[in-house]
Amino acid sequence: MIKFSTFTSMQRKLLLSTISAFALLFFVSSAGINGSNDGSHFALAKSIYYNQSTEIKPFFNYVKCCDYAVKNGKLYSDRLPGNALLMMPFLAYSNLLKLIGLSHLGQKFETDLVAVTLLPNLCALLGLVVLFLLFRQSGFDFFISLLSTIIYGLATLHWLEATHLFSHMPSLLFVLTAIYITFSVNDVQKNQNLVYMATALVGFSTLIELQNILFLGPVYLYFLVTMGRRDFLNYKKWLPVFIKSITIAGFFIGCLLFYNYLTFDEFILKSNTYNPNFPEEKSFSESLGGDFVAGLGKLLIDFANLDLYYKWYEGKNNDISGLLITSPILWISMIGFFLFVKKAPYKALLFIALITISILIGAFHKTALVRHIFTIQPFFFFPFAYSLQSVLRSEKYRKPGMIMITILFLISTARIYYINATFWGHGGSRDFPQFKTELPFFIIFYISLIGIVWLCRSYLRSSEKIITSSRS
Repeated sequence: MIKFSTFTSMQRKLLLSTISAFALLFFVSSAGINGSNDGSHFALAKSIYYNQSTEIKPFFNYVKCCDYAVKNGKLYSDRLPGNALLMMPFLAYSNLLKLIGLSHLGQKFETDLVAVTLLPNLCALLGLVVLFLLFRQSGFDFFISLLSTIIYGLATLHWLEATHLFSHMPSLLFVLTAIYITFSVNDVQKNQNLVYMATALVGFSTLIELQNILFLGPVYLYFLVTMGRRDFLNYKKWLPVFIKSITIAGFFIGCLLFYNYLTFDEFILKSNTYNPNFPEEKSFSESLGGDFVAGLGKLLIDFANLDLYYKWYEGKNNDISGLLITSPILWISMIGFFLFVKKAPYKALLFIALITISILIGAFHKTALVRHIFTIQPFFFFPFAYSLQSVLRSEKYRKPGMIMITILFLISTARIYYINATFWGHGGSRDFPQFKTELPFFIIFYISLIGIVWLCRSYLRSSEKIITSSRS
C-alpha cells in the first residue's frame, strides 16, 4: 500500500492543499436536512443516541413526509441502520461541544445537525483520497492521479452527495476502500487479513445500502482469476480464507436481520417493508418490477430526451438526469474503458461487473434515480485517467484532446454547481452555499481533528522507537 511519506515535499503540500480546499467546499455547500430521506436517517440516529430506541416518533419532525415505516401503530425509520450508526461519534462530538459551552458556534443550524453533516463531508474527502491512491496503485503518475481526482470531485455528483445525510457517500467510501484493498492482495493466503478487511468493509456497507452485498461475488471471482494455476489447484490454502470471509459477510447480514427483528419483530432484510407510501417495497420482486429501458435512461442517458443536456431546470432534485448527461466528462471515461481493458483486463472486468450489478438493480427498481447507482460512480469514472494519459502522451492529439477535456470539465462542473444550488434546502443560487454561517464549527472541528491525528502519529512513532531500541 502507498504511504504518505513516499511523496515529495511539494507533492505533500499539493495533496494537503487539495484536501483542505475540498473540505471547505463540501462543508459550506451543505445545508442541513434536504428532505425526508436524510431526515429519516437523522431521526433514527438521534433516537438511537438519545433514547436507545429505533422508534422515531419524538424526532419525526425531521422526516417531514415519506421515508418512514409504520407497524403496530409505531413510527420507525425505513432506512437501513448503517448510516445512523456512523453518525453516533458525531452526535457525541456535538454533545461534547454543548458540555463545554460551544453549542452555538454556528448561527443558523442546530449543533447536532451541523455535527452529523461532517459525516458525508469526511466520507467524501476520504473517498477522494482513496480514489487518488487507486490511481497511483494502478501506475499513474502523481500529476495525472491528482488532476483526475480533482476533476472527479468537482465535475460529478460526488460534490452533491458530500453535502447531505443520504446514505450514498458512506456507501461509496466503504466499497471503494474495499476495492483498493482488494487490489493490494497479491496472495490470498499470505494476505488473508486484507481479504478479511475487504470483506468486512463490503459487509458493513450492506448495513448502509443492501445491494452492496452482491459486490462480494465479483471480488471473490477476481481473487480466483488472478491466482496462478498452481495456487488455484492448491485449494486447501485459499478455500479456508474464502470460508472465513463468507462467515464475516454473514455476520453483517445477521446484524441487519437482528436490527430489523428488534425494530419490526421480524427477520427481514428490507427496512422499508412497512413504508405505507411505497407499497411496492413489501418485496424484492415488487420493488424490482420497473421498466428496465426507462430506468436505464434515467440512470445513464435517455436518448428520447436529449434536450435534458441543455434544459438543466428539468434535471434537479429527484429528477437529476443520467450520469452521462449530468457529467458529460464521463464520456471521456467511456472511451478510457477500451484502454483500461487492454492494460488491466481483470481490474477492468471487476469494475464492469460492479457497475453492471448496480445499474441492473437501479434500472429495474420502480423508482429509478441516478443517486441509486452513486456507489459505483468512481468505477465508472476511473478509466478517465487512461484517456487523460493517452492524450498527454500524444503529440498529435494533445492540444485538441485537452481542449475537449477542458470544455467537458467546465460544462460538467457548472451543471454540478447548478444541481447543488437548486437541490432541496440548498437555497437556490441566491442563498447557496448555506453553511457559510457555520464556519466557526468547521474551524474548531478540523483543528481538533488535526490535533488528534498529530498526537496519534507522535504516539505511534514513539512506540516504534521503543520497540526498535528494545530489540537492539
